Amino acid sequence: MAATLLALMFSTGSDEVGERKAFFGSMVFETVEKDNGATGITTGVDNPVPIIVLFLVLTVVLTMIQIIYRGLKERRDQLLREKPGT
Repeated sequence: MAATLLALMFSTGSDEVGERKAFFGSMVFETVEKDNGATGITTGVDNPVPIIVLFLVLTVVLTMIQIIYRGLKERRDQLLREKPGT
């Protein structure tokens, strides 16, 4: 997430003023030219749903990997116990 926001920041040209969105519209980077000629920068989350979905999917995937790893490790230990001559 932070890398995407940084990429948005540095991909904005020096003369560009406007709003840029990333990660399915959830992250926003906006530049505004102020009255005194300075550039104001605003970053934030516009739509948290994609971020929440990503978190849930990653949680499920990592949990499944952990369950599969434990099952394979237990099966390996079982096969080693059954191995003749040990």
